[in-house]
Amino acid sequence: MKTSFIALSGPTNSGKSTLLNCLANKKVSIVSKKIQTTNFNIEFSINYKNTQMIFIDTPGFYKDNINDNYLREALQGLERADIVMFILDLNNKFRHIDKIKKNLNKFKKKILVFNKIDKLNNDKILSKIKEIDFLNSFDEIFYISALKKTNTDKILKYIEKNTTQTTKKISNKISKEKFFSEITRESLLNYVHKEIPYKCLIITNDIKTGKFVTINQTIIVRTNAHKKIILGKNGKMIKNIGINSRLQLENIMKKKVNLFIKIKIAKQNK
Repeated sequence: MKTSFIALSGPTNSGKSTLLNCLANKKVSIVSKKIQTTNFNIEFSINYKNTQMIFIDTPGFYKDNINDNYLREALQGLERADIVMFILDLNNKFRHIDKIKKNLNKFKKKILVFNKIDKLNNDKILSKIKEIDFLNSFDEIFYISALKKTNTDKILKYIEKNTTQTTKKISNKISKEKFFSEITRESLLNYVHKEIPYKCLIITNDIKTGKFVTINQTIIVRTNAHKKIILGKNGKMIKNIGINSRLQLENIMKKKVNLFIKIKIAKQNK
């Protein structure tokens, strides 16, 4: 079987995670309206015809003051890829185009995906793409709606056609514990505002599988004030976060899930 590594990259909230979920036909990466939601490279393997496609969901570019760790991890994912797929949101202002243009020459094969074509008419789409003066630098360009799965099959066909040999690269797939932690982090992002979700560490301590799936998690926060916000009045906030996360986990696991979440304050170095 042929194997290809494909990196998904581009400005934050352009639809990378939604596209990955669409191609995989299941939830494999968190999707949230807040910026910088993919916290690390997530890999998922899709078998299409005689080709194994390993998708790397890289962290999004985070404003102009991107965190060095996020940028480093994003570039590592891109450098490993046989094909780099840049995704742009047609329905929003194109941002960080200069970063994409600056790094294009580092990659052997690169494709450009214009997402959310369902939001605009053809005239507006044509007007938007004229803003990019380096379209000829891409090997292929696609116009899709990841949410409605429009033209997404064309991407799979292109990758299959342009994968010519097996690869010796090793895939470091995300662990179940790490993935479950990200599900809860998505719920946290949806319920808690400002910078707090980005300053939390979520750990899945253990997973017990039987008739039910029992998951114990810990949210580690920096301050007691952050802990109080996540707990909410009479524990209502953490209850809502837990319910939202549990429902998503049950949908993924196809089993009843018992989810227990504790909140701890990180020990401060003296």
